[in-house]
Amino acid sequence: MTRNALLSCLIFVMALVSCSPQQQTSSSTEESAVTATEFEFPTYAYVTRTEAPQIATAAAATAAAATERASTGSLDPVAVERGLGRYVALECGTCHGENGEGIEGEGPALTGLTLSEADFIAFLRSGGTIGVAHQYATNRLSISGGANLYQYILSLANA
Repeated sequence: MTRNALLSCLIFVMALVSCSPQQQTSSSTEESAVTATEFEFPTYAYVTRTEAPQIATAAAATAAAATERASTGSLDPVAVERGLGRYVALECGTCHGENGEGIEGEGPALTGLTLSEADFIAFLRSGGTIGVAHQYATNRLSISGGANLYQYILSLANA
């Protein structure tokens, strides 16, 4: 009886399989190219930084004020004070005197400076004809520091 029961179960299962709806198979490459899993790769967009408006406005105002001072020949008191700090830090007074009046045999007077600001800074970068005695790299004298020092030396002539 167990053999008959097994045989009848087998026939029943085969009947169910043959009666169930079958999946349609297609030979088309388009339909068979369905991906098993789709995965989206993350993408990143580079966004350039922008200056904050208040910083850009302050920089523009500072540049405009510097241009105005250069055209009128007036001195900026803040730049003069900072230039004094550069004069002391670079020890310019040891050769040019405490007030830029010059020391005999050491360094000439700075009160009659005729260089433009750009030429003055270029002279301090290269050392000019003097050589390394006046050669200051940007880690000791920045461009703004050179501009402030220039303002201080111009103020010595007015004092």
